Amino acid sequence: MAVVTLLSSCAVIRPGEVALKVKFGKIKPDILKPGIHPTGLIGTRVERFDTRVIEYSKKLGFHSREGIEVTSEVTLLYHLVPDSVISIYQNFNGYYQNTLIVNNLITALRQEGLNHNAIELITQRAEIENSIKEKLITSIGKYGFSVDLILIKEIDLPTEVTKTIQSKLTAEQVSKKTEIDLQIQRKNLDFQIEKEKKEAELEVSKQQIALDFVIAKQKKESERLLIESEAIKKSQDILNSSLTDRLIKFKALDITKELVKSPNAKIIITDGKSPVILNEK
Repeated sequence: MAVVTLLSSCAVIRPGEVALKVKFGKIKPDILKPGIHPTGLIGTRVERFDTRVIEYSKKLGFHSREGIEVTSEVTLLYHLVPDSVISIYQNFNGYYQNTLIVNNLITALRQEGLNHNAIELITQRAEIENSIKEKLITSIGKYGFSVDLILIKEIDLPTEVTKTIQSKLTAEQVSKKTEIDLQIQRKNLDFQIEKEKKEAELEVSKQQIALDFVIAKQKKESERLLIESEAIKKSQDILNSSLTDRLIKFKALDITKELVKSPNAKIIITDGKSPVILNEK
């Protein structure tokens, strides 16, 4: 009996839950975490809150910027923040999904729908999901709820609108592909032009190097020839100067020798370079 009494005065909080003790209508300040907690026998009840991620999915209707009626299946994943359960209980008494979560989801979806054309609802789905999520974070986050994910699974439009959008998308795809092809062609052409320009510059550089080499070679050869000609000229000048003196002396000696051999009587006056005949008989 004692064991039964003890167990009846305790509450078991399961994993993924938190709880509050409410005694005679007054909330106790302690938040009960998973585990066993004493509650007392009289006047105390335990209010449990699920802290796991909650999924809400439903088909919702809204309008696009053009006024086209749209139906979409929207999925919301959210969870409550454990430390906020006292405020949540005081404001919503545990009945928060319809009064707070769903109503704000519908409002955010309808507001975002009016910001986009029908075609944008299809082509910009990720941006729309993020925008709705930000709106929900602003509207329900302050109450202690965290938004994990907004997912727009399907978007149902009138048949004629769908055909028009499909045609427009196809035309845009063709235009985009054409533009991409043109960009590729322009890049290839620019590459070819740049390649030919580099090759031409390289060829000019090679020719300039070859020309500079020839000019430098000719310059060195001219300098060599000039030095050689100056050396030859100096050598010839020295040789010519030396040969002239010696040649005159040799000729003078030769003449003197011939005069000596002559049978005629002579008076020869000479400085050793050239003979001067004063008298000959």
